Amino acid sequence: MRNIYLLFFICFGIFLGNLIVLNLPLQLPTFFSSYLNDLLCMPIVLSVCLFVIRKISKRKDLKISLFSAFSLAALYSIYFEWYLPEITTRYTQDVVDVLLYFGGALIFWLIQRSEASSQKLQYEK
Repeated sequence: MRNIYLLFFICFGIFLGNLIVLNLPLQLPTFFSSYLNDLLCMPIVLSVCLFVIRKISKRKDLKISLFSAFSLAALYSIYFEWYLPEITTRYTQDVVDVLLYFGGALIFWLIQRSEASSQKLQYEK
């Protein structure tokens, strides 16, 4: 369970740091100015979802399935990369963002899975 929450704090810290740097008069590489926050989005959101689900159910062993993680990534992709660009000029369609949402969801799921495997090994000892 600690790995997921550590992932949240690391991703959220990087996200906030990136927001601060983006507001400075610096010329950043495209990855930092256009894509980093999209990669961090799913680990942050899924960590919060997992925390809330575990608190409500009072079960610390609950996990978010890969299907659920990818479903949330798909919903974010549809909303932010298809719907919003159609109704406002602030948002633009970018297939790379979609890939990063799914990549972030996969990273979250892999860390969650490794966490579950290490907990299982501890219980077997």
